[in-house]
Amino acid sequence: MITHLRGKLIEKNQSYLIIDCHGIGYHIHISSYTYSSLGEKEGKDVYIHTYLFIKENQHVLYGFFDKKERKIFSYLISVNGIGPSSALMLLSSLTPYEIEKSISKEDIKVFKTVKGIGTKTAQRIIIELKDKIIKETIYKKGKNVKLLEKTPYLIKKEALNALSVLGFSIQESKKVLDDILDGNPEFSVENLIKESLKKIVKS
Repeated sequence: MITHLRGKLIEKNQSYLIIDCHGIGYHIHISSYTYSSLGEKEGKDVYIHTYLFIKENQHVLYGFFDKKERKIFSYLISVNGIGPSSALMLLSSLTPYEIEKSISKEDIKVFKTVKGIGTKTAQRIIIELKDKIIKETIYKKGKNVKLLEKTPYLIKKEALNALSVLGFSIQESKKVLDDILDGNPEFSVENLIKESLKKIVKS
């Protein structure tokens, strides 16, 4: 895994960078957030956080101005139906902090301002990432807050509500949720929803 690159910025474009590291040129896809944050750095040394996306025979390198942006990118591509291109589109329209805040506040309208992001996709982003964002916020603040453990019943109920919001039938969703929980009783709401979406979409 390539986690970062330090080298001379040879070319800077709205959608990519070319960085020379000891004679090797790396083509790195970036967001508008990173483009703007870098400023006038062409011909100078830069330090870029990276994420190597591997799919089948493709190895694509994505670059980020800071760790926060990379973390939000990795969260976004973990959402069912969100690929690297959509994640970069989101990070080009909203800052990492705006995305984090919108997820925490369940603000669907903010996500719908981004080209290609509809209501269902916005809902899916919030549903699948809200727990992660909240837990991370609590940890960062250093509060001695104990998150309440949820019973399998409550976990199933939350997942069922989320799938209903996304437009799936309650009867079909219940069957899928029961099948998944039988084999994975320790699943969190987030994992349960993700697995359910995979099975429902395939069926």
